[in-house]
Amino acid sequence: MIDYVSVTPIAFPDPPLLNSVGIHEPWALRTIVEVSAGGLVGLGETYGDQAHLDMVRQVAPALAGLDPFDLNGLRARLASSGIPSAAGRRWG
Repeated sequence: MIDYVSVTPIAFPDPPLLNSVGIHEPWALRTIVEVSAGGLVGLGETYGDQAHLDMVRQVAPALAGLDPFDLNGLRARLASSGIPSAAGRRWG
């Protein structure tokens, strides 16, 4: 079962040569998500803009106590949380 979810925003320099989509900002923003379950730790990375970071911080506590391998259960918990995704859609 998931013991805790830690959310850490990071920023690192984004030189023009690393950006291939045509939009360049001086910093690349990302969010590192750490999930601890039964002594094992999993790491993930997602977008780091403020709207997405706020959304991830809101849903992280809702995942505690769930089976990290039950993807349908995790999605159902997010869908029933009432928290909109960063894109303005509901989970699920």
